[in-house]
Amino acid sequence: MKEVLSEILLGTCGWSYAEWEGIFYPQNQAKLKQYASIFSTVEIDSTFYALPKEQNVLGWTRYTPANFAFSAKLPQTITHKKALDVSKGIEVDINQFLEIMKPLSDAGKLVCILVQLPPFLKSNPGRLESFLSILPRSPNFAVEFRHKSWLNSDTFRLLEKYQHTYTIVDEPLLSPEVHVTSNIAYIRWHGRGSKPWFNYKYSEKELQEWVPKVKEASGKASKVLGYFNNHFHGYAPENCLQMLQIMGIVTPHGNAALRRLSLSRTKTPVEARTLEAWTGPVGEKKLEQQLLGLSSQDILDAGRSMPDAEFSLREDSKLRIAAYVEDTTVDIDIEERAIVHRCPLWSESISDKKLCPHVVKVFCGINPAKAKIVLSDIYSNLNVWKFESRFAIEFPE
Repeated sequence: MKEVLSEILLGTCGWSYAEWEGIFYPQNQAKLKQYASIFSTVEIDSTFYALPKEQNVLGWTRYTPANFAFSAKLPQTITHKKALDVSKGIEVDINQFLEIMKPLSDAGKLVCILVQLPPFLKSNPGRLESFLSILPRSPNFAVEFRHKSWLNSDTFRLLEKYQHTYTIVDEPLLSPEVHVTSNIAYIRWHGRGSKPWFNYKYSEKELQEWVPKVKEASGKASKVLGYFNNHFHGYAPENCLQMLQIMGIVTPHGNAALRRLSLSRTKTPVEARTLEAWTGPVGEKKLEQQLLGLSSQDILDAGRSMPDAEFSLREDSKLRIAAYVEDTTVDIDIEERAIVHRCPLWSESISDKKLCPHVVKVFCGINPAKAKIVLSDIYSNLNVWKFESRFAIEFPE
């Protein structure tokens, strides 16, 4: 007799990674449209960093299939800056976020909100209950804990009481325990790398080991949502498709996409490609001169010599460039004219408005023509551009 499982929807954390072009996305068209033809769900990552624009939410709603499911990360203002503290007005922030996301909710496409807590927030049952008590019943909220002190019976009891979800994780710091506290089970595969976690490719054996856990969760919940966050080099869609295939729920489009990914790695392993493989040559004299004007030869050489395996371009749009470089982040807000980053050298040099190797690496990792345009604007408006020494995720004092 065939085993009956609840609805299992697997996808990735985000879809708009520039480095997936030519690896996962074969065509020059809207990424979300291509993504939604292969997967049935996605976790919106960008809502963590800033409230989305109305036209973006309408686009997500209109240009995905009727049965497509979105999860979305709660803004960092609530989870990190205010650390779930109800006394700091987070109920207003939550309602504002849900109002912006209303087109997705009204279409029945917003199934879950991810509440990703910061690592510094230790177990505090009182604060958790105050937070859970102000949440609406719909959509479901899934809480991801990043400190092991939260893994106790009080936490699970509170989640069950308010019928919200414990987030099951695969990561180096917490054990992958299966706890189902509502009618939705939520799983996130972060990877097991070191700098950072998500620069990691799961082996087939490691994926096989997760099958019993997914089945256990599906036996306790009406819906399982699972997302791969190991987005470096297109690992996330590949591992997700492999998991769907192992579980026997991959679609024909998914099988075709997995074959393309496998063929791409067979021809030229993505890990072995230099950045030029997808951005074009970066050694043009003019770009080098622009970078030297904002740094030095030593800084330029240090930036260029950083391993490509430790660079991941998360967003490359008209308004923003965002990347992971080694174990830190670089955000270049073109619209607001700000570079947000933190490392010791950057902190020392921002008063002179000079670049550090991490920021140089980002300019060398994007299209050279675009890099020149942004650098030219920095030169022309140096007094306007802000060089900020902080992480993309702001932590409270």
